[in-house]
Amino acid sequence: MTSAFDIATRLHLRAVPGRREWRGACPACGYTASFAVKEKDGRAVWWCASCGNDREALSVAVRKALGWDRAPPAPCPCSNQSNAVSEAKTARASALRDAALPLPGTVATRYLTHRGLTGVTSPALRFHPACWHPGGTKLPAMLALVRNALTGEPQAIHRTFLHRDGAGKAAVEPQKASLGPVAGGVVMLEKPRQDAPLVIGEGIESALSAGLLIGAPAWSAISAGNMAVLDLPTDIRSIIVAADPDEPGQRAACQAASRWRAEGRHVRIATLDAPSEDFNDLWRRRTALEAVYAR
Repeated sequence: MTSAFDIATRLHLRAVPGRREWRGACPACGYTASFAVKEKDGRAVWWCASCGNDREALSVAVRKALGWDRAPPAPCPCSNQSNAVSEAKTARASALRDAALPLPGTVATRYLTHRGLTGVTSPALRFHPACWHPGGTKLPAMLALVRNALTGEPQAIHRTFLHRDGAGKAAVEPQKASLGPVAGGVVMLEKPRQDAPLVIGEGIESALSAGLLIGAPAWSAISAGNMAVLDLPTDIRSIIVAADPDEPGQRAACQAASRWRAEGRHVRIATLDAPSEDFNDLWRRRTALEAVYAR
């Protein structure tokens, strides 16, 4: 039986100090620092804070990344139990959002301002002052409502855990986590417009920044893995994919663009010249330069 240490070594995960646990990039969605593996009851178990509860897809991706030849185990025949778990998580996510505060004037607003994003009032974003973290502590968090991209129905909450003063993310792992299934969902940061393309990016901050740079409404797909398989409403005809600079982001952008073009949509991919920057980095550099020129 392959140990958690062996899996962590082969997937290039880093050890969590003081625990037999390792973290790093998810082989399914490509999200950095969201994937974890540890020993439990003498066997290796893994999960991803970004992939949500899509355990079957995650297991297939892990086995493929490890090069295991044997077929993955058959899905549990008790699909009703899996559906019940998913529905319970969606209900918990809804209750969490109901307990949260509107964004303006909160620590989440200060966090976004710290990222160069001033004046954000998207109803998809809220703030919770004491949100449970997977590590067992309560932290301030920016909550993003994840809706099914096709139906618009709420299905999950994405949490970004914050420093108590809003000056960046909290110094915890993971810094982001979902509650409820995110597959097929998006954070609808703004309503699509007939006179502009729809910008679709990965992370919330990156998507907001890309929308500001392009001058168009934006949605966040949460992760590269979700973007690659995302289905969109038929009335979305013009799209700009804001591609993250890393390899999973570039691959997901190309896969999504190819599918949407095959559906008869007009699709462009926006990329950055600097491989170490995302759209929020570019937006912050631009606003800093504008502030200098304005003096």
